Amino acid sequence: MKKQNKKIGAFVGKFYPPHLGHLSVIDYASNILDEVWIIISKNEIRNNQIKNGTGFENLDALLIKHWFEKHYQNNKKVKVAIFDETNLKPYPQDRDIWAAKFKKQFPFVNVKIADEGYRAYNEEYFPEYEFLAIDREKIPVHSTNLRNNMQEYYAYLIPDAREYFKNQDLNK
Repeated sequence: MKKQNKKIGAFVGKFYPPHLGHLSVIDYASNILDEVWIIISKNEIRNNQIKNGTGFENLDALLIKHWFEKHYQNNKKVKVAIFDETNLKPYPQDRDIWAAKFKKQFPFVNVKIADEGYRAYNEEYFPEYEFLAIDREKIPVHSTNLRNNMQEYYAYLIPDAREYFKNQDLNK
């Protein structure tokens, strides 16, 4: 089997909702890798838990995928896919099953993109992959901020998601 020379990265997350910090990571990675895959973790059980805990509405993974695809429509290095993890136990459980399922669905990936907190996990379950560490605090926002206070953090939404949330009740 011929060794792959391209560096193909995977940036995995819920992106629930996607924000400018995510775009910053993707843009950074696409400047140094040959290809970047945005892998949206789909988990309806987790989404319902978030809704019950915060009141934040369920976002369909296909909608999130659409926003990213629209944003990166002119960047051929960025691809978007959905990874269904609905029947897996929440992180950190089922890490071995998650890793095996990921490798089967995305066998072309050879770089994992994540913050330093995931380095040990990636070294254990993806030892053959390069690890690209990112700075989560470069843009100081997390999806949790948006879910908990959309009105305050609205400007951090990715542009393609703002229209969707514009008419929502942002005072929740």
